[in-house]
Amino acid sequence: MPVLLAVYGSPRKGGNTSLLLDYFLEGAAGSICEVERIHIRELSFSHCTECGGCAETGICRLKDDMTPLYGKLLSAERIVMAVPVFFLGPPALTKAFIDRAQSLWMRKYKLGIKPGESGARRKGFMLSVGGYGGSERLFACNRSIVKAFYMCCGFTYSGDILVPGIDGFREIEKLDHIRENARNACARFLDFNT
Repeated sequence: MPVLLAVYGSPRKGGNTSLLLDYFLEGAAGSICEVERIHIRELSFSHCTECGGCAETGICRLKDDMTPLYGKLLSAERIVMAVPVFFLGPPALTKAFIDRAQSLWMRKYKLGIKPGESGARRKGFMLSVGGYGGSERLFACNRSIVKAFYMCCGFTYSGDILVPGIDGFREIEKLDHIRENARNACARFLDFNT
């Protein structure tokens, strides 16, 4: 069964970004995908120490909660990351999670080891919520960072939902169209015929 990795990148439980991901995953109901949730805030892991060990093997030397996730990142058919905007970029924990993909970058670009092939085109999607006046330019850093992360893992960045102008806790619940848009986007994202 194909796997959809759903990465909750917000340090806040039940906030706007988490709600948006929950809305998105409602669109996975009835799909052929198994949804596997990863809550970054619940993981215990170190930041990348740039020790250089992965340059020789493509395997991170650090042993923590990230260790079992590398295989999942290399084999899942789909991934969606929900990343809020903190000071024009992702939260520190989410950035640390992404930085730990340095070993996957080494595997792919230095050692020539391609990510696992599943037989289907591997796709990635991003969800992001931010305040700060409501401009979509707010999401430029998150988009660039997540795209780079997906490239290392062998995913093609295939779209996003960006919700600007949201500052209050659970304020996204007031936007009726967002839930339906997110559900529909997920259903399209999980269509393996496209």
